[in-house]
Amino acid sequence: MSHSIAITTCQTYPNLPDNLQPLVRLLQANGLQVKVDCWQNQPQADVILPLCAWDYAQQPERFRKWLQQAVEFGQKFANPMRLMDWNMHKSYLLDLKQMAVDVIPSQLLLADLAQIQTACQPYHQNGQAVVIKPAIGQSGNAVIKWQANQAIPDFSPYLGQQILLQPYIKEVAENGETSLIFFAGEFSHAVRRQPPKGEWRANSAYGVAILPVVPPQNIIRQARDVLMRLPEIPSYARVDGTIISDRFLLNELELIEPALYLNTDPQAAARFAQLLMQKITEM
Repeated sequence: MSHSIAITTCQTYPNLPDNLQPLVRLLQANGLQVKVDCWQNQPQADVILPLCAWDYAQQPERFRKWLQQAVEFGQKFANPMRLMDWNMHKSYLLDLKQMAVDVIPSQLLLADLAQIQTACQPYHQNGQAVVIKPAIGQSGNAVIKWQANQAIPDFSPYLGQQILLQPYIKEVAENGETSLIFFAGEFSHAVRRQPPKGEWRANSAYGVAILPVVPPQNIIRQARDVLMRLPEIPSYARVDGTIISDRFLLNELELIEPALYLNTDPQAAARFAQLLMQKITEM
């Protein structure tokens, strides 16, 4: 009996990116039927891999409902549905902080000007900028930096939402953000996402350079420790952080639709394909 896997894209970006084509070919070479369809179409397969659901933040409740209904109907995701549901909202960073993970200081607020000004005051009094982002967001969209003594930004895009407020970490612009990719809790490969001069956001939409790196073992260990705190080990994960001396400061944990940068390591696609094949055969 032929098994199948669905790699879900989205209505906003329906086409599979070229850097995932080697993974598709490897899965097909192992006898898997590979389907590519938008998550909004509710594709069915033995395993669903929502790697390209890049618009779920625009329809978070619809996406969450799809995750839940798919599981109710017997569908299986490469990563546990409960982990993905939790990972959608950036309050997960506060949860990880409670688990003793070294997380960038974060406050969850309603998009209320008075609350935001009060939360920013300690940073601005020390001349430090803050970063404000939607609690459910992707790819650096609607993320702003508010400098001390700068005019009040336009907060209208956040109306009716929760936001995350964090201190601006200058090392992101200086040293870039290091992304470590893990398969089933085992380190696979890593990249440094280096913003161009004058840019502070380490997202692909802002012209970052993607540079393969081999992090020191103590950094890999700190990133893996984040995954070890979870109730279940995800099949795939990208752990994003800023390296400050020998400290790995967690910025984001990506368990839904991270860019895995499979093209930056010659064996990465094969490692991931082998894991997915194993997951299907164990079903």
